[in-house]
Formats: sequence, structure tokens, C-alpha cells
Amino acid sequence: MSKNAEIIFVIDKFNRFSVRALLCAFEKFFPEIIYRIVHFDNILAENPENKLILFSFNTLNHLKYVELSKVLKNKNITVCGGPHPSARPEKMLEFFDAVCIGEGEYVLKEIVENYLGNTIIKGIYQNNKKVSLDDFDAYPKKTFMFGAIEIMRGCQYRCNYCQTPSLFPGRLRHRSIENIIENIKYSYKRGKKDYRFISPDAASYMYNNKVNIEAIFNLLSGIKKVTEGKSRIFFGSFPSEINPYYVTEDLVKILRDFCHNKRVVIGLQTASRKQLKNINRPENIEKVEESISLFLKYNFSVDVDFIFGLPYETEETLKETFEWINKWHSKVRIHSHFFMPLPGSRWENETPSIIPEEFEKEIKRLEGKGRIFGQWITQLKISQSIKNKEEIVCPI
Repeated sequence: MSKNAEIIFVIDKFNRFSVRALLCAFEKFFPEIIYRIVHFDNILAENPENKLILFSFNTLNHLKYVELSKVLKNKNITVCGGPHPSARPEKMLEFFDAVCIGEGEYVLKEIVENYLGNTIIKGIYQNNKKVSLDDFDAYPKKTFMFGAIEIMRGCQYRCNYCQTPSLFPGRLRHRSIENIIENIKYSYKRGKKDYRFISPDAASYMYNNKVNIEAIFNLLSGIKKVTEGKSRIFFGSFPSEINPYYVTEDLVKILRDFCHNKRVVIGLQTASRKQLKNINRPENIEKVEESISLFLKYNFSVDVDFIFGLPYETEETLKETFEWINKWHSKVRIHSHFFMPLPGSRWENETPSIIPEEFEKEIKRLEGKGRIFGQWITQLKISQSIKNKEEIVCPI
């Protein structure tokens, strides 16, 4: 029996990166099989039957996918993966036929092979094979789905609030320059001109005991060459950032010479050394300030990430953070976040701290001056919902 057009990937604005990676794997393993991409908002209107329907989602979006699967599961086979299913596989198995833990490329292969062979799919699938990014294209070929290129997986840090260490454990894995350039050639010929990169830390690309300046130079100069200088390169800005502890003057000069973005994002999260230690990040605030100053020297604008509501905050640690913000807010913008106890992170069972009224007033004062921006209030509500196991409404 032909399985063409019976495999559906459900997409929304939050999961485009992960679905695109799955499509590249699907095309590699099943080049003759047709798949379909259906937007989350349209899937029910199609009233699918006897399909294999694949979902990927995070904690902030998991409840809407649970409700969707309840409707679709009786007439279809529903499979989910992503950050939340990886952290809560047993719970998600109550609502989906199968749940994938970890990276999805090889698990997807196993599930689709079972489906094509009319084998029972139900259960939890654990990925046990490290993915080499070079084994897969960055862009699918059967559909136009361009966007930021994933250039590395993993992170050298193990911040306690982050899901990445559990999703991508072990050493950093990098997509080679040759692979990236080939994907850029393909997309450039088809009209793509802007290039961004998916990476927890752009400065860690091809890291080798220190920042690999040569690799970053070769990557950016190679992109400029194959796009005839007509592309726009964004490096160290969304959906990536730059680890301030790895910034050097040579790196800043390379970004100045090759990149369109004149704004970079770096993470500090708190200006309290005690809290940095609690988070499991370096306590060298002076290095962060040195990195900011280097970017400013070369006429970059800098956004600095801070997380309010971190566990274990005290009046003293908050005072240190706001003293730093008041010292630097005229030179940088503060990108505000609120701590969320994300499943799969080391702090998934920790309770967010309450922001004292005087500090909340200070945040809002600086927001009014345009020196603090972000969705910390929305994230605060989401954080409370996660902690209380209530329904999550995710407008962000």
C-alpha cells in the first residue's frame, strides 16, 4: 500500500526550526515518500484519517498539542517529540501514541519504518545515536523552508535553568563550513539573501580550547564569496547570542567586517556573583563588561539578557543586579526575562522568587525610558502556570 501523502508534519511559528530538521532527515531516509506540512491552525479542518501525524513542541505550547492529539488520536497515529516530550515522556504517552526522547532524526527513521511496515508504533522511543549535523542538509529540498541554519548542537555550559544540556548532552557538535556553504549555495540560487544561525553561542563555533577565530572568519568570508557580497549575514544576534566570556577583539573585528547586524545579544542573567555561582555560570563579571566595551568600541549596540525571579534571590543579590543595570543601562539595552521552571532543566522543581515592589518599580521605570525591554511579565504568568500545573497561554 502506498504511504504517499499519509505522513503529516504539523508546524507553527514556534517549531519551524525543529520541524525543518526533521524534514531534512525524512528526505534523507525516505527520498521516494511524499510528506505533507500542515499548519497547526488548519489540521482539524482537514479532518485527517489513517495518517501518521508528527508533532514537535516545547513546554510553553504543550497543552494545545495535547488537546489537538485528543481529537486526532482515535483516527490517526500521533507522535510527539521536542523539549517537553523529552522531559515528560510518560505523561505525554497518555495523549500520544508514541513519544520521542532527545534528538529526532534517527528516531523518526525508526518510527516511519514501523509505520510503512504496518508495525505497532506505540511507546516511548529513546534516541541513542549522536547526530552528525553534516549527515543532513540544513534545508529540505521538496519544500521551500529556508531560515536560520543550525551550525552547532550542545552548549559548553550547564546553566541550571536551561533545557539544552538534557536535550543535547555531551560535547559540542558542529556543522562543517563546507556543509554550510553548500546549503547557502542552494538557497542563494533560489533567492535567499539573509543568513542567520542557530547556536546557543555563536562564539563557540568550532571551539578548540579557545575561540576559533580562523573557522569563524572562513565561514563568514566564505558566505560573502559564494553570495557575491549580496547577502546579509547575521551572527551573534537572534536566534543565537554570543557568550561574553569568549569575546575577543579579533572576533569583534570579524563581525564588524562581515556582518549586517550591528546589534549583538550576550547573556549575563544576573550581576550577583553569588547568583552566577548558583546558576552554574562563571562569576567573572569584569570579563562581561570588557566584552561589552569591545563591542561598543566598534560601534555595535548590545542587548544584555537578565533573568528576574531566579531561585535563591535575596535583597542583597537583587541590589547587586540593579546597581549593575543602573550603571550600564545608558550604554546597553537590558533584555528582560523571568525564570521559568522548565521540565528537563536542573531547576525544574525550583520556585521562582518574588520581585520586591521597589525593584519591580525600577524595572518599569527603565522600561518607560526604553532601556529595558522584553516579556518578563508574560513569562512570569507562564512560570506560575508551570509551577501550578495550570493551563499555559503562550502569546510569545
